[in-house]
Amino acid sequence: ADWFNSKFIVSMASNLNMTRTPDVHFIAEARTEGTKLVVLSPDFSQIAKYCDEWIPIQAGQDTALWMAANHVILKEYYIDRQVPYFVDYLKRYT
Repeated sequence: ADWFNSKFIVSMASNLNMTRTPDVHFIAEARTEGTKLVVLSPDFSQIAKYCDEWIPIQAGQDTALWMAANHVILKEYYIDRQVPYFVDYLKRYT
């Protein structure tokens, strides 16, 4: 249900309309409040037709994509400049 409070949602390897039917309305409600939805999926699924961005990854590319995303996050929020919220989060949860 916390999808409703999100500002950016990434759906990967899941067709939420078919697998999370009772919960998917939270994404629709969040989108009306301006939340961006990105879908990582090799096929243009039911959830992909509602997203802001569809990234058609191939099998085996998901690990490389998330490693690149982690690299950018760590570089921008930890190496280039120390963001106190991010550093506190790392210390608490890792």
